[in-house]
Amino acid sequence: MDKDSLQYDQLTGLLGRDSFHHCTRRQFKKYPDETFALMLVDINRLTMINELFGLNEGDKLLKYLGNTLQRVFLGVQGSNCARLQADLFAVSFVYHKEDVEKYISLIESEIKKYSLSLNIDILLSFGIYIVEDKEMEGPLMRDRASLALKSIKGNYIRHYAFYDADMRERVLKEQRITQTMSRALEKKEFLVYFQPKHSLEDGTIIGAEALVRWISPEKGTISPGEFIPIFEENGFIMKLDMYVWEEACRFLREQMDKGNDIVPISVNISRIDLYNPELCSFIKGLVEKYDIPRSKLELEFTESAFMDNPQLLIQTMSALRDYGFTVEIDDFGSGYSSLNMLKDAPVDVLKIDLHFLSKGDNGERADSIMSAIVRMAKMLGMLSIVEGVETQAQIDFLKTIGCTMAQGYYFAKPMPWDEFVEYIISCNAGIEPRDPRLSDSFKSIDPEIFWNETVGGPTGIGVMCDACMLIEDYGDRREVLKVNETYFETFGFPNMDCSELEEHIHRTGNQDELGKFLRDIFETAADGRSNGTGVFTFFKNGEPRDMYARGRLISVRHGRNIYFVVMQDLTNKLNI
Repeated sequence: MDKDSLQYDQLTGLLGRDSFHHCTRRQFKKYPDETFALMLVDINRLTMINELFGLNEGDKLLKYLGNTLQRVFLGVQGSNCARLQADLFAVSFVYHKEDVEKYISLIESEIKKYSLSLNIDILLSFGIYIVEDKEMEGPLMRDRASLALKSIKGNYIRHYAFYDADMRERVLKEQRITQTMSRALEKKEFLVYFQPKHSLEDGTIIGAEALVRWISPEKGTISPGEFIPIFEENGFIMKLDMYVWEEACRFLREQMDKGNDIVPISVNISRIDLYNPELCSFIKGLVEKYDIPRSKLELEFTESAFMDNPQLLIQTMSALRDYGFTVEIDDFGSGYSSLNMLKDAPVDVLKIDLHFLSKGDNGERADSIMSAIVRMAKMLGMLSIVEGVETQAQIDFLKTIGCTMAQGYYFAKPMPWDEFVEYIISCNAGIEPRDPRLSDSFKSIDPEIFWNETVGGPTGIGVMCDACMLIEDYGDRREVLKVNETYFETFGFPNMDCSELEEHIHRTGNQDELGKFLRDIFETAADGRSNGTGVFTFFKNGEPRDMYARGRLISVRHGRNIYFVVMQDLTNKLNI
């Protein structure tokens, strides 16, 4: 392909895709001893910009970015710039580690100037593949840079990433989720759970948050942390949100028909929902369809939505609030909290993230900030609720600063609606949630404190060298609350979130053996006075390991048993 036959993008004047690959190969031959990098550049949410400002403005942005890339890489050894498709650009160049951040910084500073002219944040994502094999096909190189790009696209913290081998498996997992999401929604694999909100004054339930869980017949429970970010990126979150809103309304209607007392249910409004022109009419239509009081459906807007488009957020909040809905700001304190937002946004409830209560070197400052936020909310006429509460110490502190509502695992985990109805009845009737089988010494134990003192604290009893687990048993299922580092080392698992452990155990083929063992331990230790002990076989890297364990019931919260289990690998000892 000679110079005259090269193809160029008509809008930006950059190389087209095929010509870009040809010119990159030519640079490989020109600099055979140099290492090259292929960088993809993507504009986040160009569609939104087109909808807000029109296609002409979107085209102007594409041309501006194309010109910026040409200026930044002018004179850079071995460089070529191209527009591959839509808002996806590519640059190949001789790679020097210290220069990559410089190039990215220059590009972003130019785009920031353009952002100011539109009064909207324009975010770019960069995916970089360091070429290991110059004989590799161009599309394959591009795919690897694309994997790096997808790993951070839409991320407000990380805006560039380098390709690594683990990305392929992650992207394949995302593709599997994307391919099955529509069918899963049709088959009602998404279930709405409710996590209660409690009054700190008398312990009664004053509301609940509707949360979604994906129970797949093939994969089991899929963590929201896995599918929610993917749905937010591909837009499917809008359909899922609508489904959750309707299920929450259906739940309220069902309870009213049965004559049960109902509490307000809050539902989440995702950032992308704000760009749905039918959002307000859809939510209004739901409460009319199910004939439920508007005060019983509360709407939680995430704090980060204010950073995207504050005018649209305030407009939407105002319309829904005028119609009679309670408006909440969710996750306050988890991102870039804005006092300007609180001044302008029509908010009824401030939902404070427990991040402010995290104890570290700045524990006193965190307490002071939390106290100030609660006082400020009161002065602004807002209610405040703290989410993520797990310990009695946190409850005690919240009471001292005047907070009257809380939500978190200390009270209950999210639960199916049948369980939630029973939970409301028992709690609001003043029924003692603790189990009488527990001895007095264990009645008031806090699992968080027990774990810290037994495993990680200065008053530990010496089991921190063994694999330890804190497990909550629901009868028909169980959830791992905590494990220590030794647990991962003993069983050869990669360090992961507790919510992923059950799935990982299942994949390794140990689910049945471990499950049977734990049931035996739990049955023996169910009276809170006896230790359950036993030996079971666990496969580590395909090899059987003989494990000895002992467990004890340490707490019962709202009818759910919490056990502490310690395990030792006795394989070598038993084989002597």
